[in-house]
Amino acid sequence: MAKKKNITIKQGLDGWVMTYGDMMSLLLTFFVLIVSFSSMQETKFEQAAASLADAFGVLANPESVIEFNNPIVPNHTPVDEEAEALYEVRSVERFILEHNLGDQVEVEVTQQGVLFRLDAPFLFKSGSAELEQAPAGLFEEISGFFRKFPYQVKIGGHTDNVPIGSARYPSNWELSAGRAVTVARYFQELGVPPERVAATGYGEYRPLVGNDTPEGRTRNRRVEVFLQFAKEDMPEKNKLDFVDPEPGASPTAAPPAEFGPQRQIINPVTGRLGSLTGQIQP
Repeated sequence: MAKKKNITIKQGLDGWVMTYGDMMSLLLTFFVLIVSFSSMQETKFEQAAASLADAFGVLANPESVIEFNNPIVPNHTPVDEEAEALYEVRSVERFILEHNLGDQVEVEVTQQGVLFRLDAPFLFKSGSAELEQAPAGLFEEISGFFRKFPYQVKIGGHTDNVPIGSARYPSNWELSAGRAVTVARYFQELGVPPERVAATGYGEYRPLVGNDTPEGRTRNRRVEVFLQFAKEDMPEKNKLDFVDPEPGASPTAAPPAEFGPQRQIINPVTGRLGSLTGQIQP
């Protein structure tokens, strides 16, 4: 009778199989990670990093092998006055939204400057150039913005094409000029240097839309205040002074010799005849 052999059955795997399996798993994980970084969306990564920063109060200055062109939280570091102006105008826009003035005031930001377009019915009564009390808070906010920057402020008055023909304003041209001057003087009273302010009346000759409908005419009745980013256009301070004639003097009398060449003009604010002193170019 043949002798039976004892057969030993090992439980589990050989040691080299376990090591080989671990190595394959690590290689697979490594390549998956490489692929995920190659197709990662930076926006989602920034949102995740910002969420971690808010939750744990860390990662304020994270050190990472990934370099982003823009920081996760943008810093306010303007490089010049124009960039600073574009940043500061947001406070005026916030004031407009908080006081529900979006229907009366438009703000346009361009490379040339910042334009505030104000509806005339919000500022003046019909046919009048006397400023209402409603825009006082808005003008204080805008003037505070203007005082921070040494740029020219150009104010333009506009009307629709409906003739006015009043005793004080023979045409829309005079009315638009009077409104522009009123706004300019108000900004001067609020601290904006007068040598930086210019007022012009355009009448009905620069409409935004057609004057065929009541809505179009309402939109065309406006005052535009423009902060222009151009220092080279700044006038020299106090180069010309307005001089009223002495009481009792004839408006056509020759001016004193010490003032040099002069030219008689009408002060658009007071309506009195005066002159500009200084060197007059022929």
